[in-house]
Amino acid sequence: MTSEDFKKKYLPYAEKLYALAFRLLNNKDEASDAVQDAFVKLWNKRNDLEIQNTEAFSVTIVKNICLDMLRKRRRTELLTDAEKIESEKNISKQIEIHYDWVQMQRLIKQLPDIQQQLIILRHVKEYSMAEIAEKTGLSEANVRTTLSRARKLLREQFEKINNYEYNRN
Repeated sequence: MTSEDFKKKYLPYAEKLYALAFRLLNNKDEASDAVQDAFVKLWNKRNDLEIQNTEAFSVTIVKNICLDMLRKRRRTELLTDAEKIESEKNISKQIEIHYDWVQMQRLIKQLPDIQQQLIILRHVKEYSMAEIAEKTGLSEANVRTTLSRARKLLREQFEKINNYEYNRN
């Protein structure tokens, strides 16, 4: 098929195809893109197909292109919504973690000095038990026992705070 034949067969439907695309997409630019994509597809297949009703075939191609665009738009919207929700969850979680950390720091400061020191060395500075024993002059067994008691006390105090705040709300 020559370009003149193509123009005579398909271009008379351009306005009708645009109107259909605009009705489906409700967007001028996307409608123009859909019609343009349809003409490109028709041009690329011009020698492969024997089409009896060029108008119906053109309408079907535009409709399918528009449906694909709508599906893609919907997926993008869903992803954007999911990302917003996830982002809000992350922000909320970060605030909660920060609040919990502030509470824990306050509780650590209320511990006896040796427990406070051991908690900081082990969980903040991430020293090994051997390093803590060497640094403090305590035996490793004593370090483990003192840390265990400090953790237990922190856990109990932290749960008390959280239960109080939960019951208060």
